[in-house]
Amino acid sequence: MPAPSRWLIRSSFGCLLVGMIIGALLLIHKSYPLHPAMWSLLPVHIELLIFGWIIQFTMGTAYWILPRYLEDSSRGNTKVAKLIVAIFNIGIFLMIVDAILLTKLPLALAGRGFEAVAVLLFIMLHWQRVLSYN
Repeated sequence: MPAPSRWLIRSSFGCLLVGMIIGALLLIHKSYPLHPAMWSLLPVHIELLIFGWIIQFTMGTAYWILPRYLEDSSRGNTKVAKLIVAIFNIGIFLMIVDAILLTKLPLALAGRGFEAVAVLLFIMLHWQRVLSYN
């Protein structure tokens, strides 16, 4: 399994773990109130499980399993793949920071922008792999 795929899958399982812990705390809070600000963690829980786990896991699996180029049997530019991993995780981090701190800075917009750029780079990196296989 290539390194970018491992990094995406490992970070997705890290997000799954943290997201499940936050979800468990939210469920416990429903029965036994822990702290009034506990519900402010709901956007963090959603971000970690949807973007951090599901989308990252899908991207990591797709990078590994999509067909290689026929000419040189590679998966494309690995620097771009490493950049995708970094940009996507920076976007998740910015979204979590914005949800926790509730700043007036446009961190949520920047975070979604980073995530969107990472997904577009992912599509651009893999589009030729899929088309060249036909």
